[in-house]
Amino acid sequence: MKLPRYPKYKDSGVKWLGQVPEHWEVRRLKRVLAEPLMYGANESADDDTPGNPRYVRITDIDSSGELREDTFKSLPKNIAKQYLLQGGDILLARSGATVGKSFMYLDSWGECCFAGYLIRARLKKQSALPAFVYSYFQSSIYWEFISSEQIQATIQNVSAERYATLPICFPPFSEQLKMEQFLADQVGKINALIREQQNLIELLQEKRQAIISQAVTKGLNPNAAMKSSGVKWVGEVPAHWDVFRLASLYREIIEAGNDELPILSVSIHDGVSDRQLAEDEMERKVNRSEDVAKYKRVLPGDLVYNMMRAWQGGFGTVTVPGQISPAYVVARPKGDFSSRFIELLLRTPQAIEEIRCHSYGVTDFRLRLYWDNFKIIRVVLPPKNEQEEILARIEKMNQKFDQLIDASKSSIVRLQERRSALITAAVTGQIDVRNYRPEEAAAVCQ
Repeated sequence: MKLPRYPKYKDSGVKWLGQVPEHWEVRRLKRVLAEPLMYGANESADDDTPGNPRYVRITDIDSSGELREDTFKSLPKNIAKQYLLQGGDILLARSGATVGKSFMYLDSWGECCFAGYLIRARLKKQSALPAFVYSYFQSSIYWEFISSEQIQATIQNVSAERYATLPICFPPFSEQLKMEQFLADQVGKINALIREQQNLIELLQEKRQAIISQAVTKGLNPNAAMKSSGVKWVGEVPAHWDVFRLASLYREIIEAGNDELPILSVSIHDGVSDRQLAEDEMERKVNRSEDVAKYKRVLPGDLVYNMMRAWQGGFGTVTVPGQISPAYVVARPKGDFSSRFIELLLRTPQAIEEIRCHSYGVTDFRLRLYWDNFKIIRVVLPPKNEQEEILARIEKMNQKFDQLIDASKSSIVRLQERRSALITAAVTGQIDVRNYRPEEAAAVCQ
């Protein structure tokens, strides 16, 4: 099924909006608000009392607009009172990397208030349907507005005053209701396909980690004679493997960097880079010091770890000469073995739990693994030739998993592009959904 266009169009009067259906009206966001746009509470999210209103941030919302269950924070009722949300309220991010992103509050989420970097839009009933306006905020046409309105200072910013000027093309209210039904069906189906691919990626990553954990703690031979390692988190290992304290394998090295060495990045996902990365290639923004003497020199084979993220698997093996942030500990091998093998061993779930036990801090995000605690951790090692055999098998396996995961990621990108194109076409009147029937939903999505 291919949906038709409207019979007649007119100039919207907005350059980036173009032609809209003749009977639609272009109104600024401020003209359809029940109350002026409002900023949220500028409070720290330290409270996690279940009985208090939930303190909602943009990071609490997943990619399909649903509320995550694992990021609960709250505000005391006396503070949250003036920031409580009502069903259909739309929240817009005004600054930072999330500027322009939005979500719609649902009554089913329970009592919630909202963060200070969010702006609340509460719409007039029987004038602007929240679901329609929220869909407009997911369209590519909306993002053109955001790009044109951003104030580039130290961080990106779009104020409430600027959001209020956003032009929106509105069909009659009855048509907005029909649009809501159409988009709920269509976007719902696309979101389901996206979730399937996301779940597949998670399963592939879990399976990959399980294979790696098995290989670096039990070896590749399922029929090998086993013995107790004497290390609780490892359990049984092949009888010919040995147990070592990390202190017997590594020594801490602190050597100053210099201008001739590349600054290497360390990621909890990808380990140590093999070159100096550009800022847009990094997982997160890093402020590099101009004083390279503050950096630590590293050599191939060194094992490095972030004291504050070791409990998350923040280990990496150096493959090229370079220098790294002073926030990292550099461990240099004393003998002939593979730091890459140790890295993979220390990234296993059972090792991470052991590392957590050796780390100190008030909360998880303040845990630190100091050298004196790192060096007493016990690990297991097979002979060098077996280490290399295991690593080669893991590398071959990683290539297959990477191909499968990349294919799923590509599918997600295509689905997201299809979703954006569909939403944009609907909310700008490029397709006529007035005669849409839910039973034909599958055909439109294809």
